[in-house]
Amino acid sequence: MKGTECRLNLLKLLNHIETIRITQDLSKKVVQMLVCLAEIQKALYSTESQRSSRLILRAINQTFLFGVLATELFADPKSCYRRSMFGMPFHAITAHLGQMIRLVNGRSIVAEAAERQFNKAR
Repeated sequence: MKGTECRLNLLKLLNHIETIRITQDLSKKVVQMLVCLAEIQKALYSTESQRSSRLILRAINQTFLFGVLATELFADPKSCYRRSMFGMPFHAITAHLGQMIRLVNGRSIVAEAAERQFNKAR
């Protein structure tokens, strides 16, 4: 599955959660982490005219929150090694993505590299 398909599936999942209102059955942290991922995607795929200091600050905050939630939820992964779960793609998203968006438009960066995190979340 390509990164754009994962992005579409994430948005469909969030839409489904919102429509049937099952968030009380799901962990609030899981839903919050998915919302963080969707907002990071929105910042990455925004056009040059949509970029603002507010969007950039929001992306920086969302990458930090995503990092905190992911390390809490997947503290001890069973199906893969911790290093592969929290390796370079995770580090690139949480530590460098906010500053990269500040300097360069997200569409001009290879967004597929940041979406490799979806591969580990499956």
